[in-house]
Amino acid sequence: MGYRRLVISDLHLGSVFSQESEILRFIEQIDFDEIILAGDIIDFIKIPSFTVSSGQLFSELMKRKCKIVYIVGNHDISFKEFIGQEVGGILFTDTYDFVEGDRKFRVEHGDKYEKGIVQSEWAMNFISVTVNFIERICGLDLTAIYERYRNKKRKLIRIWDIIKWNEDADVFIMGHTHVPEVLIWVDKNEKLKTYVNTGDWVQHKTYVVIENGQIRLKNFDKQST
Repeated sequence: MGYRRLVISDLHLGSVFSQESEILRFIEQIDFDEIILAGDIIDFIKIPSFTVSSGQLFSELMKRKCKIVYIVGNHDISFKEFIGQEVGGILFTDTYDFVEGDRKFRVEHGDKYEKGIVQSEWAMNFISVTVNFIERICGLDLTAIYERYRNKKRKLIRIWDIIKWNEDADVFIMGHTHVPEVLIWVDKNEKLKTYVNTGDWVQHKTYVVIENGQIRLKNFDKQST
């Protein structure tokens, strides 16, 4: 077995619909040498309410003594000041590049490619706190409804534009949209290129494994680890 990287994003720990016990069960079962937390891990932008599983999850990660990379997403606003630093054994960043074999990999959260109100921290904080209140009172997953609407309306700049802006990378991995997907193509220079969206752990329970140069998008409910 080679060096195994796990990429996972959009856990939204502390939010109403975060599947924290399932995330913990997943982390306890899967083997990896490095974990890349690709943004929106803790839902600081709302008013998070943590469970015992939240604490056990980070305890399990620290117990592994593996490399931990934390890419700060738009819901991880409390960690913005940590970007570029290693704190408590965790490397905080906004983008993470590495080379495996002869391919350059880049992992980001993906929020910076979105237009509109999402770029206003104060507005998003106000909206998210309001949504959090309604979700807890009504038990309605407004965040999931919004994600479906946003992707249907193509609020996010097209994937091909994102790829163009990252054309120096052979593999580009992001989260943010909560839509697990993979695109593979050969560019004009006959180089193999790959785009992967990690999905989320509110609805999909999806993650990415990188090992021996191979990239696999998996679903915890449907595939063994």
